[in-house]
Amino acid sequence: IFFALSFIAVMSIYPVLTLPVMIGILMDHAGMSSFSAGWLTAFGTLSTASAGLIMSIKMDNKNLQKLSRFTLIIAIFTDLLSAFTAGATIIFFLVRVIWGLAMGVAHASSVSSIAHYDNFKQGFGIYVGLQFIVSGISLYIIPVYADIIGVTGFFIGFAVLDFVALIFTKYLGSDYNEPVKTNKNNTSLGIIISVPAILAIIGFTVFEAANTAQFSYIERFGVISNLTEHQIGIALLVGSLLGIPGAFSIFILGDKFGLVRPLILGFLLSISALTMLLLSSNYLIFFITSCMLGFSWSFCMPFIESLLAKIDRKGRVVAAGSSISFFGSAFGPGMAAIVVSGDIYTNSFILSICLFSITLLIFLILGKQIKESS
Repeated sequence: IFFALSFIAVMSIYPVLTLPVMIGILMDHAGMSSFSAGWLTAFGTLSTASAGLIMSIKMDNKNLQKLSRFTLIIAIFTDLLSAFTAGATIIFFLVRVIWGLAMGVAHASSVSSIAHYDNFKQGFGIYVGLQFIVSGISLYIIPVYADIIGVTGFFIGFAVLDFVALIFTKYLGSDYNEPVKTNKNNTSLGIIISVPAILAIIGFTVFEAANTAQFSYIERFGVISNLTEHQIGIALLVGSLLGIPGAFSIFILGDKFGLVRPLILGFLLSISALTMLLLSSNYLIFFITSCMLGFSWSFCMPFIESLLAKIDRKGRVVAAGSSISFFGSAFGPGMAAIVVSGDIYTNSFILSICLFSITLLIFLILGKQIKESS
């Protein structure tokens, strides 16, 4: 059941998971500029974030199974349309926005369904692990066989996977318990706008922006560094697959070091990797830093989500944070698209270093706001 629900959730965010190769496909096979490709993916993700946030607020008493089936059918058709409209920028843009809105609903439905099980930690572990499996496989296969796959094959392939997700909606429950009633001093809004919650949500959002900013153009950086398609693909594949043990690290560390201190380690690992990329562009450094970035991204996510859950054990802050963090995922590629003008892709790494530094500062402040067991 967790695999099925996780598969639906992962398919609803595949543009984020395949960000660099999706941008590469659009640039090389649809004739888009780096700016257009970056902002197009940003607006698609922004649509997913907006729909997911609204859905998380309005999902009470809704039949999530029927809603998800309806939106996944829309996603299948819009992915098929995307395969044949990539050359028409305005039409393609509108199609991707519609796809994003539909998948935002499916994502919120599937993730919230995982949370209804007592062993939800295992469910979210599978969810994060599956993200990096899909990302790793895509980041290897698509660059290596890009000339064969092209834009058409890329979107048709994901339309097929959307159909598989549609089949898996049979595992989505349609009956849920009534939400717990709270007094006026403990409303959902009151909890979400508390200082610790705001800091955690902002930190999560900036963290996602930092990751997607560097992730957007790391494949392009490999190309201009004269690395072969196979070298780039293998480095990105291994980096993504290392996200699997990274995601499960929280089960090994547990509460031994609290929640903030492991996050600091993860942020510093990302900053170190990006600094190494700025200093050298040979294949060994590219491979090592891809591994460091993949591991640190997945390593931090469960700790951030656990921190959100610790602030509010009813899950309201987690739900809000997960949806709002997609705005970071959306704006990361957009900001990176601005700074890489002239194909200076290292600027996206500098941007990410700045964003990771801000994230580090936010969580250091948050660590002083909440009591945390060491």
